[in-house]
Amino acid sequence: MKNHTLIITILVLFLSGPLLGQNDIVIGKMDSIQSKILGETRELMIYVPNQGSNSLFIKKKYPVVYLLDGNAHFTSVVGMLQRFSGNNITPEMIVVAIPNTDRTRDLTHSKAKPNPPMVPEGLANASGGGKNFLSFIEKELVPYIDKTYPTEPYKMLIGHSFGGLFVMNALLEKPELFNSYISIDPSMWWNDKKLLTAYKNTNLKDDKFKNKSLYLGIANTLEKGMDTVSVRQEKGQMASHINSIFETRDLLKNGKNTNLLFASKYYENDTHNSAPLITTYDGMRFIFDFYKFNVEFSDLLDDNTDIVNEMKTHYAKASRTLGYDNKPDESMLNGMGYRLLGMENADLAGQFFRLNVDYYPKSFNVYDSLGDYYLHIKNKDKAIESFEKALAIKENPDSRKKLDELKSN
Repeated sequence: MKNHTLIITILVLFLSGPLLGQNDIVIGKMDSIQSKILGETRELMIYVPNQGSNSLFIKKKYPVVYLLDGNAHFTSVVGMLQRFSGNNITPEMIVVAIPNTDRTRDLTHSKAKPNPPMVPEGLANASGGGKNFLSFIEKELVPYIDKTYPTEPYKMLIGHSFGGLFVMNALLEKPELFNSYISIDPSMWWNDKKLLTAYKNTNLKDDKFKNKSLYLGIANTLEKGMDTVSVRQEKGQMASHINSIFETRDLLKNGKNTNLLFASKYYENDTHNSAPLITTYDGMRFIFDFYKFNVEFSDLLDDNTDIVNEMKTHYAKASRTLGYDNKPDESMLNGMGYRLLGMENADLAGQFFRLNVDYYPKSFNVYDSLGDYYLHIKNKDKAIESFEKALAIKENPDSRKKLDELKSN
């Protein structure tokens, strides 16, 4: 397994700032893995949040998005997650985008017979390698990513078209491999709807589908003069694509028949090629609906607020859903504490600073900030104790200067 250091960059003119070069914005890196299962080297496009930053805060681990058709969707998904996580809508997430070598081979679960125009002979001959590709992801790619990058166990799979078909097959064949799935206008018509038939013959109330989330996006691929009602009566190949997805949606949307957490949407104003962006956006909002926690300004002004305990309860519940210890961002809690000190609400500020210590006991910065709180309320002994704890974790000039000044007075 070989790691390349080639950096993916976007060149922007007239940009200034502490970046690799004056005109470079770094959003990720290229990596690769030698696959014995596929018999080839697979390139990877990797985004890890906060890489290269000089943050004071301790290193974090992140859930992972595995993204099919990596070249096509890497930048848009990374940008979306940066915006979402920055607004506490989703966790920060690693993105592992998988560019194609032989797309038809890898993303189709079964070998189809030629059936022009949808399945010309060349396409049919190349098809049917999805089982090996899923095995590659399970047995080689995921272990490599977990070994090489700071991952949490939560994993999401996103795919479009043949990639959406692969997503649906992965959910059926290996539901334990991922926690959530976004399938974008999947080719459920493939091979005479073989996968759809398999879904119809599967007990979707099986325990293996519990706590799994699926979002299904349906693009407007209607031919001229058709609507979503009339197309259901059409039997031709061109109508088969959208009809097979409608059948899939109808099968899954009845909650009594499945343990899946499921939602879907028909995007009337989006084509097959424009649907990925909006479907991923809505899919993320649906899957992480439980995640967002808002601190309103009124919560900070209310003398009887219980916002800190509410936050602790919320993140404990989110941790159970995600399957790992999920906590509010250290810098956010720190900033909230200082903001409250500026508002002369020292009692609530102290609650946030102490909460940060509870969540991040190995971070020197939380003890330094707690020391600032005790300085603010003129508790010299507690301030000294806090700065000493900060310095015991990491020697730093700010904590040392404040401690020396306290001990000299």
